[in-house]
Amino acid sequence: MNAFLKHLSALLLALIAFSLQAQPTVIPASTGPYGVGRKLLEWTDESRREPADSTQPRRLPVWVWYPTAKQPNAAPEYPLPEDWRAAQTAYLTQKIGPGGAAFLGQLQVRAVTDAPPLTGSPRFPVLIFGPGHTWLPTDYSTMLEDIVSHGYVIVGYVPTSLAGATRLRSGRVFKGTLGVDKQDICFEDALFVRRNLSRLEARELGLRDLIDLQKVGIFGHSQGGSAAVVAGSRDSTLRAVINLDSDLMGTALQARLRQPALMLSHDERPDLAAETAEGFRRGRERSEYRRHADWVRATDTAPVTLRLRITDTQHMNFADLALVPKATMTPAERRNRLNNLDGARGLAVAAELTRLFFDQVMKQGPVLKLESVEKTYPEVQALLWRGYPFY
Repeated sequence: MNAFLKHLSALLLALIAFSLQAQPTVIPASTGPYGVGRKLLEWTDESRREPADSTQPRRLPVWVWYPTAKQPNAAPEYPLPEDWRAAQTAYLTQKIGPGGAAFLGQLQVRAVTDAPPLTGSPRFPVLIFGPGHTWLPTDYSTMLEDIVSHGYVIVGYVPTSLAGATRLRSGRVFKGTLGVDKQDICFEDALFVRRNLSRLEARELGLRDLIDLQKVGIFGHSQGGSAAVVAGSRDSTLRAVINLDSDLMGTALQARLRQPALMLSHDERPDLAAETAEGFRRGRERSEYRRHADWVRATDTAPVTLRLRITDTQHMNFADLALVPKATMTPAERRNRLNNLDGARGLAVAAELTRLFFDQVMKQGPVLKLESVEKTYPEVQALLWRGYPFY
């Protein structure tokens, strides 16, 4: 009977996957006044060797999202070239199950590849973005496109061999062979991207008059959030740092930030309440205490340090996976990845809070006030609020 049920479950998931592949879904529309274009670049760091192939220098695919004129008739497109999309979907099938992988494999974005950059506009701040371990920047398209539509340029780097699948310009595909214990490589990737942002001024990209390299911030999710914290601690020209739900581990625990810093966290309380084993519950409690203490220590000398919890979310509610229909993944596949807050709503809240924080630092926007944040976003609770007013 158990074997039959497992077979039936696999068959149902396969049918769901087939249905999803036949019916592409488009991410939510951006809320800002600008359209969004994107370009795929590749940057080589000659000072480092590729860990998965020491005969080669380290090469990073780099996605650049930038403001354009609105293009209401533009057709949605897949976020990755076809061969890269197939390789990433195959990897994600093993990581998150066939239903979730098929959903992401058919998810389409609204950004237009190689669209003409906006002209005759003020220069826009530049934000560096790092994805979570094994994920790609394009797996966060909903959030990134929305931020860009409000007047930012985002440079998202792919940590080759740390991502599930990385396709280089040559056509070579690197599988994700490096574990999270090799995250220091990702930290160096983030710093390399920061040092090389002037490459965006190349005439053929058409971005020179669009970017303001005097206003650069950094953010990231999970492993990318740790990389943002480390890069911010080592490079004072990064004017603001946002950590999307990353626990600081290893060398990241040595980071000390001196610029405004925000941490957006998932809601650990449902997991605590659901634990039936006392030992596991206490372990989760200790992890949450440590997570908070590590953030307080890392930002002790920052002029602004905030930590906000988005209720009823889990770790992957910050990525496009949050949009997956609930029935598409089994409860076991969703566990510790997604919670019950509407996926689009959670992404909208995270994108707006991220943008508003950068607005205040980069654009002299309104100072965030705790009372107005919690009234505007009832899903949000402050766990740490220092440097901005309460009322």
